[in-house]
Amino acid sequence: MGLPLRCAPLDDVRALIAREWLGAGDAPSHSGHITLRPHQRDAVARLRAVMADHGGALLADDVGLGKTYVATAIIAEARAALIVCPASLRAMWRSALEAAGTDAEILTYSALSRGNAPQRVPSLLVLDEAHHARTPGAHRYAAIARLAAGARVLALSATPIHNSRDDLAAVLALFLGARAWAMNDAELAHYVVRREHHELAPGDLPALDGPHWISIGDDAPLLRAIAELPPPVPPAGGEDGGALVAWGLARQWASSRAALEGALRRRLARAAALEAALADGRYPSARELSAWTASEDSVQLAFPSLVAGAHPGSAELANAVRRHAAALRALLARTRDDPGVDAARAARISELRAAHPGERIVAFAQFADTVHALYGRLAPAGAVAALTARGARVAGGTLSRQEVLARFSPRRNGGVAPHRRDRIELLLTTDLLSEGLDLSDASIVVHLDLPWTPARLEQRVGRSRRLGAPHARTLVHAFAPPAGAEQLLEVERRLRKKLGAMARATGLAGAVLPSFGAPVEVEPAAARQREEVHRIMRSWRRTRIDEAEEPPPVIATGSGASKATIILARARGGMVLAGALGGDDPSEDTAALIPALQAVSRATAIDPPAAIRQRAVRDAELWLTRRQAGEAAGGASVFQAPSRRTALHRIAAITGRAMHHRRALIAPLAATARRVITTPFGIGAERILDTLAEAPLADEAWLRALREFGAIHAGGGNASPLASAATELLAMILVLGPSSPPQ
Repeated sequence: MGLPLRCAPLDDVRALIAREWLGAGDAPSHSGHITLRPHQRDAVARLRAVMADHGGALLADDVGLGKTYVATAIIAEARAALIVCPASLRAMWRSALEAAGTDAEILTYSALSRGNAPQRVPSLLVLDEAHHARTPGAHRYAAIARLAAGARVLALSATPIHNSRDDLAAVLALFLGARAWAMNDAELAHYVVRREHHELAPGDLPALDGPHWISIGDDAPLLRAIAELPPPVPPAGGEDGGALVAWGLARQWASSRAALEGALRRRLARAAALEAALADGRYPSARELSAWTASEDSVQLAFPSLVAGAHPGSAELANAVRRHAAALRALLARTRDDPGVDAARAARISELRAAHPGERIVAFAQFADTVHALYGRLAPAGAVAALTARGARVAGGTLSRQEVLARFSPRRNGGVAPHRRDRIELLLTTDLLSEGLDLSDASIVVHLDLPWTPARLEQRVGRSRRLGAPHARTLVHAFAPPAGAEQLLEVERRLRKKLGAMARATGLAGAVLPSFGAPVEVEPAAARQREEVHRIMRSWRRTRIDEAEEPPPVIATGSGASKATIILARARGGMVLAGALGGDDPSEDTAALIPALQAVSRATAIDPPAAIRQRAVRDAELWLTRRQAGEAAGGASVFQAPSRRTALHRIAAITGRAMHHRRALIAPLAATARRVITTPFGIGAERILDTLAEAPLADEAWLRALREFGAIHAGGGNASPLASAATELLAMILVLGPSSPPQ
């Protein structure tokens, strides 16, 4: 296994384990003109280590802790960095790169989806708001996977899970490969660095005040009318979408009457187009239906006889469309007759402004119709702006998005304070601004409606609650859906179900989720447990490394209330830290490791008989041998892709049929090829390997091609298939409990 372990003082061995596990900790204090705070320097050091061992990492710090600045420090060290981000964050990234004195190419997710490619092959791929890369079947994901095949990956997202833990696995699979979906939460957490608001020093962040519910009365009769709508006629080949239509309309109803009215108008336009096609004897598909343009009052046909097939039952279908449209028109008339709900929303916001004069308020909604309707009611009071995907409006006319942000949040957007007449105190916006941007001049956040994911709620609040914000608290208000909304939408149940998945995997806080009932109980997060391991390691670390300190391998012994063992080893995939409490077998699982670390932290040094140490070392080496054997055997079993199994059989066949005089050459090539086939790679490299595994090449040429593939893609940071797979025991601490043999 390696050199024999030498005895060393307990404090020395604890410090050595902390140093090896945490890394050198030599992250810079500055990134250009940016001063990195202690938690940001810690993140840089940890991300470097994980990326070096595994090809990538996810920084999932809470919103507002400065992930962008951490990323710029890592980008500054890269040969060729590529940043992929939402289009709304390009300007922010350019500003951050300039402040950091470094450079990187920037591509948007939408550009990748359109097939755009970077100007040069990246050595570092930075994915900002990485949850945009959580859909493996999308063209965007395939493009990102190809870029990640030859690069290290740094993913940034405070909210990597929007629907299920598969979202997190999909992001990590970009550098871990398909095995990410087979990992449990504790295993995934190994690749995640996540710190939460409460871990910062008091005063570093604004306190969170809320959320506070705002009630706007009972609108249940309109909700019942939505639920009772006659079903629509689906396009040809489509499924009956009656329930989904009602569901969608109810979402808009819960946001505002204006949003519902806009949705009804669009549904009527669709019904009019479908009715016109059926009147011509045609039944269009959804794609064909899009060839029609329609408004509530007119329909323009795009050569219906050319784009839709004839249908014998078109007359009956047309009658069903007319019944649905008539119900939509009646519902639309009801929304126009009683605009009181939207008036109440506007009144509550006016009251909030009056209660907090001079404070800036950012109010988020899912729907542009809600934003525009409230703007129309609130704009006369002055200092109000509306911003949606179509642009920005103020009392004086239209503005660019950047102009609005400069007026609303001048301190954080590098501008001077606007003239009083240009000041914006209330910004009504869609979730267009809920990601990435720094709006910390705003001290109040309002949820005008509840989105489908708690991640979006977290993102909204994070625009205000940020490092360096000028206010001491972020006040959060949320409009409750009109009475009865939760009966149909089950918003709370859906949000809380997703919140539970987040909390178990990454520890996303639920503080910003308005609660209809008792607080939700969630399991301890695997990522949070991982952070506890690092907290203990930091307590073991010395501020000064003694040059005379003995190098590994070393062992220390101590006495404590319970028996415990800690093992630190270097393996092919990076550092191995395992612990055991009592007589249990060592485990890398944080649930077992943390109690062992805590026991070692409380232990006092002793010098037991040499036989006890020798037996403990033998047990540790036996465990590491079993672990190494399991990894070797698991190489063929963990990756169950048929192409990999076929390749392993092909390697065996090549070895078996090699001529005697060629075996000395073929054997090492075959051994390397076998390691390549059983080595984990990112999902993009895996797809290349799947093709290469079945390539029609001559035996020796094929083995050499696999060796070259391994050499190239090991550069992404994954464990090199060409490196030795030996495991080296570096340090060990043995704590003897009260029932252990006497000294």
